[in-house]
Amino acid sequence: MINPPLVLIMRSLRKMVHKIAPDSEEKIMYGGIIYSIPERMFCGLFLRKNHISVEFDLGYLLNDDDKYLEGKGKYRRHLKIHNNEEITRKKVEKFIKESFTLAI
Repeated sequence: MINPPLVLIMRSLRKMVHKIAPDSEEKIMYGGIIYSIPERMFCGLFLRKNHISVEFDLGYLLNDDDKYLEGKGKYRRHLKIHNNEEITRKKVEKFIKESFTLAI
């Protein structure tokens, strides 16, 4: 079942990624939307039943003093977004920008 408020949040997150990385490629993969640049896939948006997962390929390199990023894998980290307020509180835009601009 689709959660209509999360669909609206997903749309706003897509706009945010396009604003930050207008030349990135958007693909539907792995059950979500993946954003890539020639070097790598830097961000993914995945609509789940009760949240949106904003995922970062090299999340372990992102500056996360407030400990918002989740995940214990070797590289990936993600943010769980349940409502619009969390987009600001969990600094989603900052993490997308930082992931996009990581030099590898």
